[in-house]
Amino acid sequence: MSERIIFVDENDTQVGVGSREEAWANGIYVRIVRAILRDEHGRILSQHRSALKKSYPERWTDSASGHVDSGETCNSTIEREMSEEIGISTQLTFIGKFKSEDTVGANTIREFNTIYEGTVDSTVKLILQTDEVSEIRWFELDELKSRMARNPSEFTPGFRQTIELYY
Repeated sequence: MSERIIFVDENDTQVGVGSREEAWANGIYVRIVRAILRDEHGRILSQHRSALKKSYPERWTDSASGHVDSGETCNSTIEREMSEEIGISTQLTFIGKFKSEDTVGANTIREFNTIYEGTVDSTVKLILQTDEVSEIRWFELDELKSRMARNPSEFTPGFRQTIELYY
């Protein structure tokens, strides 16, 4: 059964639920959450998206992220996504929210991005959800910004915007 995600208007007010494919095909805004996890050295954990992902396959992205499903809050969604994608839980702090839009083929992806930050020890054992995450890597912030500037297509648009806006 297809997931049912929350649809919102341009003011982030819920207007319905449906599939991500329906949202993309019709340019409907959805809610997305993103976690930026840093280690004891300030490095940022990034995951490389699996080739199986429908959007932005094989690109580097946030530590964990996902759509807010019907019946969920942003807080519960980011906790679920961290557990599912990389197998951990940590205390998070809300750091900001922004609206984004991207065109992929015939689809318009419109999102309200809620950003959280947390700290995790670099030696923590991560358990990757291999159908979503092909690998993980710790990036120094300067290296991450430099790579994003040189090769923006290696990264998801939402991750690039998050780094630009908050780091």
